[in-house]
Amino acid sequence: IPAPAGVYPYMPGPPPVRRATFGSIMSATFDVWMKNFVNFFVVFLALAVANALIAGLFALAFFGVFGIGSGFVPGSPPENVTVGNFATLILFAIAVVLASAIISSIVNGGMTEYSVRRYRGESMTLEQALRRGFERFLSILGANVLLTILVFGLVLLPLLAIFPFALSIGTGDLGFAFALLCVGFLAFVIGGIVALYMYIGMSLYAPAIMVENQKAIEGLMRSWRITKGYRWSIFGAILVIALIQALIGGAILVPTFFVSNPILDILATALVSGLVGSWLVIMAAVAYD
Repeated sequence: IPAPAGVYPYMPGPPPVRRATFGSIMSATFDVWMKNFVNFFVVFLALAVANALIAGLFALAFFGVFGIGSGFVPGSPPENVTVGNFATLILFAIAVVLASAIISSIVNGGMTEYSVRRYRGESMTLEQALRRGFERFLSILGANVLLTILVFGLVLLPLLAIFPFALSIGTGDLGFAFALLCVGFLAFVIGGIVALYMYIGMSLYAPAIMVENQKAIEGLMRSWRITKGYRWSIFGAILVIALIQALIGGAILVPTFFVSNPILDILATALVSGLVGSWLVIMAAVAYD
């Protein structure tokens, strides 16, 4: 039917495209979390408990005491650790960190794919998600290690350069040492900014690895490509989520510091993990999609 004079015919346009803005990322993150709250809570609470128990077992193996010591962090060495067995303490720390990294990679990888599927409205059971996490945990772990080395390298190398100059301030040419110290501090600031930029750009490696079956380096590079033009939005979402996590974690964990009860420490840490431990995982998943 011809359109009346002066009226343009209406043609339906394409469906709206979901944009990765700060607001859309945040709203989608909490939407996925609330709709699947029980599953996320149980998995991440169990992850925290498992890490604490693993640390306790390693403490038993290395020090003969099943304990976690007092303080905020489950897995801190028992109180009978002294300078004399410092080498054993280092081995204990390496074993705990490695075991925790493996189990966390399985859970984070599986729950990343679970978050993507649930965001898309697709069905996926926790068993399927964790099985997928186990299949891909080496790539998740490898990407995490590479990104950690890159970020901390950019921050720590300037600090290592500053340290000897700081020691020489009182023994040599004060002006020259102070100038070198300023240069080192400037390098530290620049390195920190670059490290943050690199981290934001590669922060979506987990969904790239899980959904696209990428390897570790491929997942990091894929994240670097797809985050172009969206890094301010992702940075804002990570910053706000981290601040809220810190507030909730502090409100739950600080009171346990004054009680000094290891079991209470584990329960409080597990509760925090169950409540907020999944947020950055979900955030990466919805931002990727």
